[in-house]
Parts: sequence; C-alpha cells; structure tokens
Amino acid sequence: MKTKIALLFISLFTLISCSSDETSPTAPSAPSAVNAVLNADTVNLTWSPVEGTGITYNVYKNGSAVKINTVPLTEAKFTDVLKATGAFTYTVTASLNGLEGAKSVVSEKIMLELPKTQNIERSDKYNIVKYEYSYTYDTSNITKLATVIVKYSNTNVKTQTTTVLNTITKYTYSGDLITKSMNYSDDNVFKGSTEYAYNEQKKIISGTRKNPDGSISYKVTYTYNVDGTITEKYDLPDYGVGIYTFDKGNLVKYSITTPTPGEEFLAVSNYIYDTKKDPLADILGFNRFLINTVNNAISSSTIITSTLGNNSTESSKTDCTYDENGYVLTKMKSVTMPPNGVMQTEKTVVTYY
Repeated sequence: MKTKIALLFISLFTLISCSSDETSPTAPSAPSAVNAVLNADTVNLTWSPVEGTGITYNVYKNGSAVKINTVPLTEAKFTDVLKATGAFTYTVTASLNGLEGAKSVVSEKIMLELPKTQNIERSDKYNIVKYEYSYTYDTSNITKLATVIVKYSNTNVKTQTTTVLNTITKYTYSGDLITKSMNYSDDNVFKGSTEYAYNEQKKIISGTRKNPDGSISYKVTYTYNVDGTITEKYDLPDYGVGIYTFDKGNLVKYSITTPTPGEEFLAVSNYIYDTKKDPLADILGFNRFLINTVNNAISSSTIITSTLGNNSTESSKTDCTYDENGYVLTKMKSVTMPPNGVMQTEKTVVTYY
C-alpha cells in the first residue's frame, strides 16, 4: 500500500509539474522592421506590432540597457526628442505579463549635425574676402536657429587696406517656419528686417525687406509653376526674373533674365551635387528657403548671353572632405572664366556642435 501511495504521489507531482511548465508565461518575440525618421529635433520611430493582446513595448537608444520611454508603450510608435546632436540608432522590445523579450534588430542610423561655425575665404588677384559665421540655437529646440553672427572683411591685395563689417541676424519662428529675420550691427543698432510668407503647403511665397523705419525696401515673390519650376520676381527696376529648377531637394538649374539699358542678359547655371549633407540642411526653417539645398554642389557651369553679343562662360569645381557621419568639413572651390583661367578660389571650413 505504501508503494502504491508513493507512486500515486510521484505521478501527481509529475502531472502538476508538467501542467505548470505548459502554462508558464513566455516572453513575446522581438518586434521587426524598426523604422527611424529624423524630423527637425525629433526622431519618429515605428515598427511592426507583435501579435497578441496585452503587448507593450520599450525603446532603447545607441545600445544602452536603459529604456528611453518613461511608461510602457501600447502602440508600435514612439517619438524621441533629441537634446544633442550626433548619430543615433534604436532597438525595441516587446513585453507581456512582466516578461520582456529580446531586442529587435538595430534601426538605420540617424545623423544630426548642426554647424557651429563656418569660415569662408574667397580670393582673386584683387581682393581677399573673409566671412566668419557663428550659429546659435534655441534651447527649446536644438535645430531652431536663434542668431547668426557674421564677421566680414575685405582686403585689397594692392593697397593692403581692409574693410570690416560685422552683423548679427536674429530669427523669429512660427511653428517650424522662419517668419522674420532682424539685422543688427555688432553694436546692436537695428539695420532692418525681412519678413517671410508661406502658402498652405509651407512653401515660401514672398520675402519683404524693410528699412529700420519700417518702410519697404523691396519685395521678392515666388510662384510655383505646373512644370515644377519656381519663378522669382523682385519689385525693383531693372532686376531680372529668375527660374529655379529643383531635383531631390537640390537646385539643379537657375536661369535669370536681367534687363539693362540697351542690352539684355540671360544667365543659365547648372549644378551637380554629391550625396552628403549640406551643413545647413538640418536647420529648422532653412529647408523652406530656396537658397538651401540637401547636398553639396561640387561643380557648376554658367553661360551668359547678351543681346549685344557680350557672352561669357563660367565654371566651378569643389573638392570636399567629410566627417564620419557624412557632413562636410572643408570645401575647396575654384572658379574659372575662360580664356583667362582660374579667377577665384574659395575655401570653406565648418565645425559642428
């Protein structure tokens, strides 16, 4: 009888153990297809949901063991607000009943760099011109431009005399759009402003330059044509009409017809770009300006024709160096106007936050 009771106890214990193993909770599988998209100072993350009810998610950045979400996520999305520049990758885990699964595959790398300074030196046989740009940003959004200080100097090669002009530009935003820039001298004397207007698609449609007393100096308007080009018109006498052509965020062609007394000029410029980011590409609001591009122009050609036959051709070539994240560190540009050969050289050095 004792043997039978013992066998019965062992059988019952084995049954309970097997039943417990079969019903013990297991961690969910790792999410897949983690997608990261940079949008100004935020990274928008999405991933494929894990099947099941009660699933929650955690997000990790740059391989850290500490999750960056403060509460468990019930949807397959998350927005990370960046407080610093650099390079970032993300992984995601799924949890169920307190058990967290393995991390997902790593997302593509997100890179955010903002220029701190940009020094440009342009020289020809007559002058040496230097620009020193210093950029500062809003503390509430690291990609929102606050001020740009420009130190300008022009040295005459022959006389060795130098002209110096320093300016400060302060920017006003409405949402993610720059609506006003105000110019000051380095001793904080107001020199005028430019006000910008946009359409419903957040495309710039005008810029109005105002004098210190508030009177209008001039206005430029932009019209978006059905063929994808953009027409630029100034309300200034004898100022030409410009046509912009863009491709993948870069200005690939610009033509301008300029009337002068007794003669009319047509200048057509074509540009070729690299695949690296322009230093100003991540500044909020600048991507709405036509002067801003996504990549760096590495060559250009301009053909000028006139009604009196005063024609000319100009070309440029730029060699760049880049940091590990693909942002420009230096640019060496030479401008050539045949038949006289190289007329101008330009060196740009950029530092980043």
